[in-house]
Amino acid sequence: MLPLLKRSGPYALVGLLCALLAWQATEIGDWHTDAGTGVEALAAGEVGRYLSWASLVGPFASFIQAPFVAVSGTSGADAYPWAVFPCLFGAGLAGLYLGRIAVRRGAPPLTGILIPLLALLNPLTIEALDFGHPEEILTAALAVAAIAAAAENHPRRTALLLGLAIASKQWAVIAVLPALLVLPARKLKVGAGAAAVAVALFLPSVVASPESFLDVQQAASGTPEVATPWSVWYPLSSGQEQVYVVDGRELVSHAESPPPLVASLSHPLIVLLAIALPLALAWRRGLRLSAAEGFALFALIALLRCALDPVDNLYYHAPLLLALIGWDAFTARGLPLRSLAAVAVAVLVAQAWHNLSDPSAFNAAYLGFASLLGIGLASSLFGAISWTGVAIPPVFAARNPNFRDQGT
Repeated sequence: MLPLLKRSGPYALVGLLCALLAWQATEIGDWHTDAGTGVEALAAGEVGRYLSWASLVGPFASFIQAPFVAVSGTSGADAYPWAVFPCLFGAGLAGLYLGRIAVRRGAPPLTGILIPLLALLNPLTIEALDFGHPEEILTAALAVAAIAAAAENHPRRTALLLGLAIASKQWAVIAVLPALLVLPARKLKVGAGAAAVAVALFLPSVVASPESFLDVQQAASGTPEVATPWSVWYPLSSGQEQVYVVDGRELVSHAESPPPLVASLSHPLIVLLAIALPLALAWRRGLRLSAAEGFALFALIALLRCALDPVDNLYYHAPLLLALIGWDAFTARGLPLRSLAAVAVAVLVAQAWHNLSDPSAFNAAYLGFASLLGIGLASSLFGAISWTGVAIPPVFAARNPNFRDQGT
């Protein structure tokens, strides 16, 4: 009995924590107008209505929510906590996976406990739930778990997790090349396997309603002609007044519409960088990255995705946070300092956002911090960066010349 409790106890505790978080999700946000209608159709057994419903949320995220909504026998706001739970539990399982990796690699048991807790208990998770997008947390967790599986040389698991991530939210394509570069071998087969998983899950919607599917993909590739204070395009924006509602307070901003081409080109630019940066790194370091380098690369791409998206939000940074947690899982020999620092920064940024008085000042502060973080990540990946003629070595090599061997 004791060994069984020892094995199942962490899963039960994570499940309990996820249930508590889910039942605190009282704000339904966009869920009912986006994923919720399709999920409720699946829960009611109305497959045709689900297949014809155009949603930006991928099929896998909807598939795992539907059984819980069906069990609840509810709809609308009452069904939302039931839909939230499996997405959170997926993130909790990824956190447990990373925590066990950390302990197996020499981190103290406390780190193995902190990693899954930090993956769930952070402002980004709460914000995603309040906005009605629990699938964002699930997708980030699947993407980071795929990179971890690649680092542990589990090709089939990597392919499955990557495919499920893409089939949860399309932005997960930015995790494909970091995961494949970390994988020791069989890269093309794993890439093809991930594509096959995603295609198999999307295929029913394509066959049932190709026009709706194409409309959704077109919507995902572009953005509304609006720039939020989290975006690099915000200072370039102009137009009519826009009202932001933060904690019930109305804040008026005079910067709304970004330059004309931004809405149509920003997402393709993000995808282009998600391809160009890994290729540049592979050209510099070869086709085999350490786990730490893979997570740093994913963190950099995730950061660029946030800053370059005209409609950026706090919860968009979930992949960045989980990438830093994954980085700690493979390198920390003590406490997960990157993870703790990242969550602390997220708390401060969330407080600043919820007490916003000047959107332009917030934008300047955010872009300043994002620039520093981006420079740090880029310098650690690409090596010497010099402002004074003195070469600065990569962060990895500076800490330990044998780091590449430790991270694989």
